[in-house]
Amino acid sequence: MKKLVSIVIPNWNGIKFIKVCLESVLQSTFTNYEVIVVDNGSTDGSRELVEDLFHRVGGTEGPPTRCTCHMVRLSKNLGFARACNEGIKAAEGKYVVLLNNDVEVEKTWLRELVEGMERHPECGMGTSKMVQYDNREQLYNTGDLFNIWCTGGARGFGEIDCGQYDEEDYIFGACAGAGIYKKSLFKRIGLFDEDFFIFSEDVDLNIRAQCVGERCIFLPKAVVYHWGTATVGFHSNRHVFLGARNDLFVLVKNYTLREFIKYFIKIFTHQYKLIKVFSLEGQGCTILRSRLSFLFYLPSMFLKRIFVISKRNIQIDEIPEIIKNV
Repeated sequence: MKKLVSIVIPNWNGIKFIKVCLESVLQSTFTNYEVIVVDNGSTDGSRELVEDLFHRVGGTEGPPTRCTCHMVRLSKNLGFARACNEGIKAAEGKYVVLLNNDVEVEKTWLRELVEGMERHPECGMGTSKMVQYDNREQLYNTGDLFNIWCTGGARGFGEIDCGQYDEEDYIFGACAGAGIYKKSLFKRIGLFDEDFFIFSEDVDLNIRAQCVGERCIFLPKAVVYHWGTATVGFHSNRHVFLGARNDLFVLVKNYTLREFIKYFIKIFTHQYKLIKVFSLEGQGCTILRSRLSFLFYLPSMFLKRIFVISKRNIQIDEIPEIIKNV
């Protein structure tokens, strides 16, 4: 019998986190689901750890669960976006849940996500309440925001949780670290853009979804605990390079000429501040490399842009959750 939900967990050298993640997922009070770990050529033993855990789940030693578990094995690290796509292709569920390997989930998390989506059939995606793993009074993400100067953002990041985000609400988009999507959404707008590799691929997908009328619902009772940038490292050269480059990918792919002109001052000001800040931090060369890489991909981004813009029936600055932040 087909499962209702497919949980896709990309993994690359996640030996420190993946066991906690999987064991919490397998304790779910919801039973009609499958777990797909997409391994990006791990060399730290995490692939073998997952294989052993899945073997025990299939026997009598593992956690009590009626889900099915399997692994998609990639030969090398092809990026978070590619791993998500391979998992989505392998998924059989009506819903696809994307989950980072450095996340621990509450037992009721999956049930809350599914029931929330069933209550909101107008939404193509939903997002969890993400809390800091090592400080569980502090929020990590209560839904993705979008700034009109073309950067994503995490609503509530760093705030103490005082119940200010305890109501269901429409939000710009789902964080792909713990988001739920109708599988039909990907058939309508396409998969994640693999040229992003990691970072902002969900921003790009959220814009594409919103611009064809798909909405996102924040589901506050679906709680997870997240380490955050555990694989790449916060403000590492890799993080800065990919983040700075991928914001420009989002801009080229998704902004019409009218929108670019309308918000040019804000876009230019943000880019100037970004270059200044990271240059003062000694990462000016990293920013330069991000620009050179962007130029390399620019022709293919323009080609993708033609397809993206052609499918729209809503403009970026007509999306209610973006208007709030203009």
